Amino acid sequence: MNIANISIRQPVLITMLMLALVVVGALGYSRMPVDLMPDISIPYVFVTTIYPGASPSEVQREISERLEQALGAVNGVKNITSSSSENVSTVLVEFNLEIAPARASEDVRERVAAIRGTFPTDARDPVIQRFDPSSAAILSFGIVDKTSKLPSDELRRLIVDKIKPRLDRIDGVADVAITGGLVRQIQVNLNLDDLRTRRLAPQQVVSAIQTENLNLPGGRVTENGRDITVRTPGNFQTVNEIGEIIIANPRNVPVYLKDVATVKDGFEEVATYSRLNGLDTIVVSIRKQSGTNTVRVAEEVKTELERVRHDYADLGITIANDQSEFIKRSTEDSIVDLILGGLFASLVVLVFFRDLRNTLVTVAGLPVIMIGTFAAMSALGLTLNIITLLALSLAVGLVIDDAIVVRENIFRHMERGETPKEASSRGTNEVSLSVLAMTLTVLSVFLPVAFTTGLIGKIFRDFGLTIAFAVAISLVEAFTLAPMLSAYFFKQRKPKPGHENADETATQLGWLDRQYRGMLGWSLHHKKISALLGLLVFLSIFGLASFVEMSFLPNVDSDIFSGSLQMSPGTPLAQTDALARQIETQLKEIPDVTDVFSNVGGEGTPERASFTVKMRVSGLLARTEPEVRQRFVGIPGLAFSLQNTGMGGGSGVTGRTIQINLNTTGTFEELDQVSKNVMSAIASVPGIVDLDRTYQPGKPEAHVDVDRQRAARVGLSTASVGATVRTLINGQTVSRYREPGREADIVVRLRPEDRARLDDILSLAIPSQTGQSIPLRNVASLSSSTGPSSIRRVNRQPQVVIGMNIIGRTQAAVQREVQARLNTITLPPGVTTNFGGQTTQMNESFGSMLVSLIMSVIFVYMVLASQFGSFTQPLVLMLALPLSIIGAFLALLIARFAFDMTAMIGIILLMGLVTKNSILLVDFANRLRAQGMERDQALLTAGPIRLRPILMTTLSLILGMLPVALGLGAGGSFRAPMAVAVIGGLITSTLLTLILVPVAYSVVDGLLARWKKSPDEMLASAPAVAE
Repeated sequence: MNIANISIRQPVLITMLMLALVVVGALGYSRMPVDLMPDISIPYVFVTTIYPGASPSEVQREISERLEQALGAVNGVKNITSSSSENVSTVLVEFNLEIAPARASEDVRERVAAIRGTFPTDARDPVIQRFDPSSAAILSFGIVDKTSKLPSDELRRLIVDKIKPRLDRIDGVADVAITGGLVRQIQVNLNLDDLRTRRLAPQQVVSAIQTENLNLPGGRVTENGRDITVRTPGNFQTVNEIGEIIIANPRNVPVYLKDVATVKDGFEEVATYSRLNGLDTIVVSIRKQSGTNTVRVAEEVKTELERVRHDYADLGITIANDQSEFIKRSTEDSIVDLILGGLFASLVVLVFFRDLRNTLVTVAGLPVIMIGTFAAMSALGLTLNIITLLALSLAVGLVIDDAIVVRENIFRHMERGETPKEASSRGTNEVSLSVLAMTLTVLSVFLPVAFTTGLIGKIFRDFGLTIAFAVAISLVEAFTLAPMLSAYFFKQRKPKPGHENADETATQLGWLDRQYRGMLGWSLHHKKISALLGLLVFLSIFGLASFVEMSFLPNVDSDIFSGSLQMSPGTPLAQTDALARQIETQLKEIPDVTDVFSNVGGEGTPERASFTVKMRVSGLLARTEPEVRQRFVGIPGLAFSLQNTGMGGGSGVTGRTIQINLNTTGTFEELDQVSKNVMSAIASVPGIVDLDRTYQPGKPEAHVDVDRQRAARVGLSTASVGATVRTLINGQTVSRYREPGREADIVVRLRPEDRARLDDILSLAIPSQTGQSIPLRNVASLSSSTGPSSIRRVNRQPQVVIGMNIIGRTQAAVQREVQARLNTITLPPGVTTNFGGQTTQMNESFGSMLVSLIMSVIFVYMVLASQFGSFTQPLVLMLALPLSIIGAFLALLIARFAFDMTAMIGIILLMGLVTKNSILLVDFANRLRAQGMERDQALLTAGPIRLRPILMTTLSLILGMLPVALGLGAGGSFRAPMAVAVIGGLITSTLLTLILVPVAYSVVDGLLARWKKSPDEMLASAPAVAE
């Protein structure tokens, strides 16, 4: 008794099982998180440390180098990259991929904690974060006061106190970040002349504020049976009270703070400007918790924002970036592709069967399979994302194949006049091994993909699992639901003429059947010519491959692109802001642009600005980018790049399409000149835009050079001099001023007019250990210098990255020409070059996928050898594999797609698909030979009989994937290359398999037969020689 017979005898049981699968699948679908990309866990850890007022070289020396040394000893570390810029150190620790991310983060945290005490006292605590692609902001919006009556600080306070808590309470929200607006600050502005006249040191002011602004507990006292808490409240109650504290009391004459400083209730110095469509705005960014539904969280946030609009009618709230909108469109368009693919595949069945009931029974299992797949995906924690939706879209034509083969064979038996139950049982059993082999080959090719190492393996793991789930469920459906429905939904037919014997050759395909029969007969009688033609076709692979360009991943058709402005180091924030405003105005004039968000300065980079530009709809970037570039020709340092949504991308130098890494064992000065030579050599390569480098020298610096001997004679040290200079110029946060519901930093520094010129620095009074205040010029001098705006090191060696974007050409073509020009440059000893960024990822990913491809072929052979019980027949069946690659490359060439990672996955998918036709044909020929039919006659019989199921399965696959191949809708450009490669491979492999596989079968079988014969038998069977 087999599964098909059980299904026919127990229709109610099978129906309930299928309904249960649908219910569980629907429930799983409703609970599946929706995101842009799969949940990728990579052991990368960032360590970010703020060191206020420090130059890039100071940040490198005091923070980054110490972190590099400590973290280099952590087990499993692959690379350490540090970036030291003004005020900020960022260290990226890249672990080997087999290291668990949680363990990597904990190891880094322990090492950083161990060396925290060696950092400068005014450096803030390092922030340690694991790399999480889902941690990026899913929603950003700007808030302005439409009446222009509410001051910026009050608006920010309203957002922090009233709006942020409402957003924090939303389930799934991890963080609400607020940028822009004025932040209250209590400023104690010291008068340099008054300090000098009264012989007071800045540190005395700092100490006085710190010791007076205290609230100290005094313990408890028990009196009359009650516990009474004793405390000494000393917090400042008003801002004016700060000026009344006593700094010193020489000769019993008190010196008040107000005598040497002005206390001002003001705001932090503006270091960044945020604008939306030219209006100053406060930007709020929402990040979701890992594993939550992006679309749901964003929708709940937007719903709450509608309530905020109602409660605060004077506020204008504009969405600047909403990742959920693209995800929703991509999901909806993928589902449309899936439905259209299912309809097209059903149409194929209808055309061939010419029977509506037969068609409905064949495709009835399609919704069961697709919905049931959601049950398996949900059980393994997969999400609905651009990768899994691509797998489902491609699977819709694939999963119906098993049912088509079973139903076609059942239908053929019913045409003989057998009863529906008898035809269902015999028809299913006849092809059961073929269908099992077909399914196992598809599963076998995705086993390596699902467990491929590296970043691309993690991304496409979900793709392989989704396809595997769908195919496995389709096999169960083909052996249960398909025969059960066939047994009970059809009536017995009268035998049609020519169909009384199921092994006869009539296929009801008319002209096509006759043409194929003739071609197959000719090929079997002219095996050498057929084999030679097949060899020539196979060799054409190498010619076609040379014309197809390579790329990493296709761009996603987003409605956003980004830009960056890098002015010369030392440019004041006001000058950068003025140019940024001009750029904003120009961008807003472009018809397809709806919103322009800009951010000027920030993190100690007043010479930089970034722009995020939103389009009316996705898919307009290719048309708009040339106009954008044309408008800003001649503005040095301005770069624009397409935003490759969710795939990295970006407008920074290290986020551009091609990166050249320059490394040295020497100095940055050496790399400075080499990088200039490289940029000069490659600047004229066609297609290169946005050429820039990470190393930007020329940032003005003033050095306070301490004379150690003179300083020591008056009781000073370099440390005491440096600390005082930092306090007076950069300022020092000495305490916190508290009011009910409000807090503000108290910052001590020189008043603006006393720190307006470099010469003023030498007039600073430095307190010595003897209590005297020593003018700085007595122990130090000033010198001018320049330094880099950012210092980048990889594995403790200097590195400069040259980045560029590409327009009008493929990445591979430009990279070849760049490499050719690099080869003409003579590098100094110790300097090396290599391509990084996407190039490194592409090379590593293609290498990993090539291994997966080879393993897939091996697994397919093993499955086929097991099923057919032969070591040689699988080689004949696998002849379709190289024939499919020809069509894949040809289709990519015609569609003008590059050979990227999605196309590579398509070719791996082909390894499992194209053997299906060979299996159907050869398995039937084997059965005919087992019944006593001669080899070539069996092939001539099997070919036409199997022509209908072969064409049906192939066309259902092609038409099922056609909506995906058209690349329409959000994310369509990402999905299309894979479908195009699969469709091209299916077409050529099917056409050639129908002829070449029978020829190869006949040739190989003949050689084996001759090899097994004895010499006497060979002589006896040889043709006679004429006398």
